[in-house]
Amino acid sequence: MLQPPPATPLPVVVLLGAPHTGAEALAGALRQHIAPAAAHIVAAPEMSPTLPVAQHDPLPRARTATLVLLMGLDTPCPPEDRAIQEAVDAQLRSTLQQAGVPYRVIYGQGEKRTEHALNAIKSIATKTHPTCGNGVFDAESSIHTQRLRAWNCEKCSDPVCEHRLFTSLVGSRQTRPD
Repeated sequence: MLQPPPATPLPVVVLLGAPHTGAEALAGALRQHIAPAAAHIVAAPEMSPTLPVAQHDPLPRARTATLVLLMGLDTPCPPEDRAIQEAVDAQLRSTLQQAGVPYRVIYGQGEKRTEHALNAIKSIATKTHPTCGNGVFDAESSIHTQRLRAWNCEKCSDPVCEHRLFTSLVGSRQTRPD
């Protein structure tokens, strides 16, 4: 008896950050843009020098992630917490580098930060999931990306991509002057 092929695991995006860097807020914003069926967005608890390392060790999550996003230090922070924030950020970077875990640093505030994170996610999504990554993570889908998706859909036999290709081709024939 034939078994169905195993499902492709969803990409996992882990957000890490020192105190007052907004990892949880960014995770919430990303969840509004990315469907749960497209990717898992995980915000690790903010590291704190007062907690034991075992309670906030980022490595277990970071090692299994498709992408690690580290929050930049450009968000507002109370002056009395700035030194702690910088120390925790340095510790995070050092831990990730020593473990050989690649990461991207996300800067900006509000929508700009969300946009930068989506661009970082899109860059890995189109590499790890080339048939569907563009459509999932694009704010706007352009004709160019539709052509790229169409080429990939012809090769992968993914029903969602094939339907998107068919719909796109039918739509382009109806709008094209004869």
